[in-house]
Amino acid sequence: MKRLAKRLFGLIVLCSVLVASVCVAAPQTAESKSVVLSVQMEHGKPLYRLNGKIVEDRRENSLLNNLTRVAGERGNETPVFLIVDERAPITEIGKLQTALDKIDMPNRRLFIADFVDGSIKEIHWDQKAVPIPKV
Repeated sequence: MKRLAKRLFGLIVLCSVLVASVCVAAPQTAESKSVVLSVQMEHGKPLYRLNGKIVEDRRENSLLNNLTRVAGERGNETPVFLIVDERAPITEIGKLQTALDKIDMPNRRLFIADFVDGSIKEIHWDQKAVPIPKV
């Protein structure tokens, strides 16, 4: 039951981000609708979803193949919302961003989600590195 509740909550979070992006933006064509790419930890392993559909479960359904298809259908400027489970290793963020770089989809926003308590935070990357102060 707890597992079902987590999955249901994860689906609600993904849908809410997608609905919010559609409602806030101007009328969109099929080429410019946003995409939700998420990674959620299940049984200690990352589970990838693209618009709610599980990817990375076989070669034909790989993340790169699915992103290439989306970029071909909607264009490379399609906004991508990355939602990463807070329990996922930090390397998962790099993996998703590398996949988007390979497909040349630069328009992305990164969110860290706590699927247990239902919170989500956006991460902003700065163009210039901040120096670490010497003590």
